Amino acid sequence: MEKIILSLLILKGMTIYEIRAYIQQKLSTICSDSPGSIQTALKKLLEKGYIKVSEYTESNIEKKRYSITPRGVAFYKEWVGTPINLSKMKAMEAGKFLSLGMAPREKRVAFLQQYIDDLRSEHQKLSEIKRFRDQNREAVIAKNIEIICGEKAVVKNLREVSGESDAEKVVSSLYQYQIYFLEHGLRSIKADIRFYEGILKKELEG
Repeated sequence: MEKIILSLLILKGMTIYEIRAYIQQKLSTICSDSPGSIQTALKKLLEKGYIKVSEYTESNIEKKRYSITPRGVAFYKEWVGTPINLSKMKAMEAGKFLSLGMAPREKRVAFLQQYIDDLRSEHQKLSEIKRFRDQNREAVIAKNIEIICGEKAVVKNLREVSGESDAEKVVSSLYQYQIYFLEHGLRSIKADIRFYEGILKKELEG
């Protein structure tokens, strides 16, 4: 969660509400959007000096905006260039599934049916996101470039992390890897659906 938040704050300062909304809309398959998880991660990042917080008033409401610090940028630069740790890429509650054989048959069937339904729902949501991005690719990239490259601090962060002098090129590359991530999610979920449907079929056949 801490790294995910840093990856958002490196692009712009955000409130907890904005962080949570982004996770709900685009990252629900890989992390929780619970306020408690976000607040805990923000607290740890503040303690490490990777982010800072500023208070402001909007519509007579006191708000807090979190932004990344140079120390946070340096940490993120080091982290983003390291290989993926496969042991940390978990798709479901593995322990619960491993023990599912001890549950009554009707419970196993209900578990599998619900999980398959959830996978189908997630696949549909990701498909809609990818369809929109495919149809509006150039416009989305142009808008992102306009927003991100319009802030000097963000451009500085992008150049520092990427080593590129052309911030627009970094934004385009960032967008492309978001598409790769969507494609990976869609393929993985589709494979999971087939796998768990096979198990469910065996359970129903007795």
